Amino acid sequence: MTRTRGGMLLLAYFAFISLGLPDGLLGVGWPSVSEEFGVPRETVGVLLTVGTVGYLTSSVAAGFTIARLGVGRLLAGSTALCSISLAAYAVSRRSA
Repeated sequence: MTRTRGGMLLLAYFAFISLGLPDGLLGVGWPSVSEEFGVPRETVGVLLTVGTVGYLTSSVAAGFTIARLGVGRLLAGSTALCSISLAAYAVSRRSA
């Protein structure tokens, strides 16, 4: 396996993990999150709808983006954006 191919495989692995991690966390953590922020538990439906629209939009745009940037840059960028958003989740606090 060449170095480039190994790096691409590693990027694909991290992208796969970063796509599934927030969804799994949302289901388990939503009761605590809704209580902490004072949001009704039913609001998770809105959050899931917005997430679904985001997934659909990114699916449609993926072909154009791959053609423009290439697979490696797309994976690196998407993994970086997921990391930033997960870090924002981690440091967010309830506004008083």
